[in-house]
Amino acid sequence: MHLRVFTAYLCVAALFSCVDEVQLPIRQTERRLVVEGLITDGPFPWVRLTYTGYYNSSNPAPPELVINDALVQIRDEEGRSVRLVPDPFAPAYYGLRDSSFVGKVGRSYTLSVTLPDGSRYESRPERLNPVPPLEPLRARYRRGLSELGQPDLYDILVDTQDPSALGNYYRWSSLAYVPRWTEFDPRHPPFNPFGPICGTCSCWVPSYGPPTDVLSDALINGNRISGRIVYSVPIMAVSAYYVQIRQYSLTRAAYQYWNLFEQQRTRTGSLFDPQPASIEGNVRAVSDTTKLALGFFGASAMSQQRLTIPGDTINYDRFLINGKRFIPPTGDCYTNFSQPILVPPQGWPPR
Repeated sequence: MHLRVFTAYLCVAALFSCVDEVQLPIRQTERRLVVEGLITDGPFPWVRLTYTGYYNSSNPAPPELVINDALVQIRDEEGRSVRLVPDPFAPAYYGLRDSSFVGKVGRSYTLSVTLPDGSRYESRPERLNPVPPLEPLRARYRRGLSELGQPDLYDILVDTQDPSALGNYYRWSSLAYVPRWTEFDPRHPPFNPFGPICGTCSCWVPSYGPPTDVLSDALINGNRISGRIVYSVPIMAVSAYYVQIRQYSLTRAAYQYWNLFEQQRTRTGSLFDPQPASIEGNVRAVSDTTKLALGFFGASAMSQQRLTIPGDTINYDRFLINGKRFIPPTGDCYTNFSQPILVPPQGWPPR
């Protein structure tokens, strides 16, 4: 028995001794233009221009990959055009200072980009299709899997009526302001004879849903879209939550782009994943139409709803007991969270 154990040990040691670290070379490819943009029937169309390259969370907009000096124009099929100018506070973004220019339902829009080196790119025309009105939002409380350390959630549900004509496509975007605590919870601040420990220990932090929640009416044409979950907001503190949902119309080309984008984004490496595929956008070089930019320029009608979730249905003390796995971080809101706000956002209606 001892001989077998010793032999097994030698085999394992031999296996580990034969493992050498391999430094794989990073593939170098020609950089490509990345175009993201949208015009709606609301004010302020926008476009973002960058090059492909190496990004990371600590530097999401490397200066060498940001394009701030391009000529950017949007025009419709009737010849009306408008120029977008660089945003001085948001690198790579272009927008309008004049809010009077808005997209019109039924018209088609084309994006034109001239880069600093003189090369020109243009999108295929995108038709701005109508969108049905988004009905008042609903929120549904759902318990998270405590054994996995998940917080409880508010599922945000939308309702709308799909038109009788076939060929409607939808996309939803989500924004929630989630209350957060640092240092302590507001009802149990530690005693400090010298004054408050932290002046900004309670705040709201923006949380965004994925931009790729899309739907085709191929299987539901003319029926109601009822109770569709478009976002799940994590419950990280006991206070009011503020949620905004926007419902966009899409063309068939835009739906196919976002659907494929979502398939690639959610790949897990299993045998059942869709095969990797090139995501073709709708922007290409004028001089060589085989030269594609990455990204998509879209035109959408938009319907929006906002919801205030009071949070008064959550038992405060029970939340503290069950929420010990969510110990408030040390420091204040500004050192722990990105873009915190200290007062509730304006314009959210009471529930």
